[in-house]
Amino acid sequence: MGAFDINGRFFRGLTKAGDFVILSLLAIVFSLPVVTIGPSITAVFYVGLKLVRDEEGYVWKDFIKSWKQNLKQGIIIELIVAVLAALLILDIGICRNWVGATGSMPVQLLMFAVIGMLIVLAAVVLYVFPVLARFDNTVIATLKNSLILCMHHFPQTFMMLIATYGLIYFTLQYWGVVFLTVPLIFYIDSFIFARILKEYMPKENNENIEEE
Repeated sequence: MGAFDINGRFFRGLTKAGDFVILSLLAIVFSLPVVTIGPSITAVFYVGLKLVRDEEGYVWKDFIKSWKQNLKQGIIIELIVAVLAALLILDIGICRNWVGATGSMPVQLLMFAVIGMLIVLAAVVLYVFPVLARFDNTVIATLKNSLILCMHHFPQTFMMLIATYGLIYFTLQYWGVVFLTVPLIFYIDSFIFARILKEYMPKENNENIEEE
């Protein structure tokens, strides 16, 4: 079978790229109410993790299935993350103004500490929706497991931080590339997550796990 055969690597790659473009469009449409961004990203990774593992499925049906199943938890997690991010950004702004006015070294150290916490939160955000997509757990357990995973797999976390937020920044500067960069973000992260989460998936069940 040649590389350019209809079932060869080239055409399978094009099909997969098209599927990630469709996923990105679905994510954008289903995120329009804003409050549903969390469930939409969760659904993207539910399908994306299947795609990178070459599992059979239907992009539209699987997306809708995950979106409905994780609607409530996805919204709750999204709101928790948004509130935490807003508080940390507010604290950084207050500390910066304070340092500018007084030059206080302790306040400057506090500001750097808060910046560090914001970076950790940004890393947790990378994991929380794929974890929600693949494992059946409470909101608190999902957040806790995401924090543990992002620390335990630091090299992969660092690569995803650079790739994901770098591409997001690039997209914000050049909106015309959004339909290229967004699918690329989802593909890169799905590819890495598929390998990270594989060791935590029970062999007899690749859908959900129950934790205490």
